[in-house]
Amino acid sequence: MSMKIPLALLAIVSFNLLAQVLPVHEPLRILILSDEVNPHNLTDQELTQPGDISSALNATTALNSPLVLEIPTNQIEQVTTELLREESDPLAYDVLIYFAHRIPDDGNNAQSRQNAFVVAVEQFLQKGGGVISFHHGIYLTSGKNGMQNLLGAQATGSVPWNTTDGQDVINVAGDHFIANYAMNYPLQIAYENTALSIPAAIYPAFNNTPDERYPQMVFNSGNTGCDIQPVFESDYQQNGGNHLLAYSKHCPLWKSQVFVYQPGEYQPNALSGNNFQILLNAIYYLSAYRWDIVYVSGFD
Repeated sequence: MSMKIPLALLAIVSFNLLAQVLPVHEPLRILILSDEVNPHNLTDQELTQPGDISSALNATTALNSPLVLEIPTNQIEQVTTELLREESDPLAYDVLIYFAHRIPDDGNNAQSRQNAFVVAVEQFLQKGGGVISFHHGIYLTSGKNGMQNLLGAQATGSVPWNTTDGQDVINVAGDHFIANYAMNYPLQIAYENTALSIPAAIYPAFNNTPDERYPQMVFNSGNTGCDIQPVFESDYQQNGGNHLLAYSKHCPLWKSQVFVYQPGEYQPNALSGNNFQILLNAIYYLSAYRWDIVYVSGFD
C-alpha cells in the first residue's frame, strides 16, 4: 500500500527538510518496549539506549502532544497488559515500538511472559494498533522466535560496525509515505534485487556513517498469506550486495501493520535527520492508515 502526497504539501515540506514535520494529526499514544545491547562498546552519547527514543519523541514538535510510555523488557507483562486494552478504551495505545534485543532475563518465567506478549502484539495488530520494530528489535536471540515470526524477518550472525562507509539507505518503495514524507535524499544509486522483485533502476538514497550493518537479515517462513513490501535496502558488499533494511508487513486479520527499520544503533544519526523522520513517518502512517476503513483522508 502507498500514500499519495499532494504536490502543494510536498512543496511546503521541502522548505523544512532539516527539522522533523508531520501532517496535522490527533494526539497519539506510543508504547515502547526496550533494552540495551552494546556489542561495539559505544559511549552513551553514541549508543541509542533505553529512554532515548521516548525522550526524542517527547521533545519533537512534529508529534502533537504524544503520550509516550517506555517500559524495560524485564517488565514485559506491563506492556502485555497495555496491548490488551480494548480498541474503544481511551487509554489504548496507537503504536508499539519494539526496541528489544532479548526476552526478559530476570529468570522469572521469562519465556512464558514473552509468549504472552507475542499473543498480545498480534491481538493489538488485529484491533488496529501499529507495530514498529526499531533496530535490534529484528535481531533473533534465544526465545524471540515467536516475535520474529510475527515481525516477518530476522537478523542473525555478526553485526559489523563500519565507520568509513557506513551503509546507504536506498528507497525502493516508490511513493510510500514512510519513505517520502519530509525526506531528503542527496544520493541517486543504481540498484536492483531480483530476489525481492526490485527492478534495476536509479533510486534515491542517503548515507549513514558510521552505522551498524546487519549482513544476515532475511524474511522468515512466518509470512504465508501476508503482504510484504520492501521499503529500504542497502548495497554494501558484505555477505552479498543486497541487504534488507526496512519493510512493511500486513496480514489478512490485521487492521494495521508492522514496519521494520534496521538502522538505529548510532544515536546522533538514529534520532535526528532522515532516520528520525522515518520513525515519525511510521508512527503517523501506522496510526492513520487502517485496513478496516475504506477511506482515510489523504490515503488511497
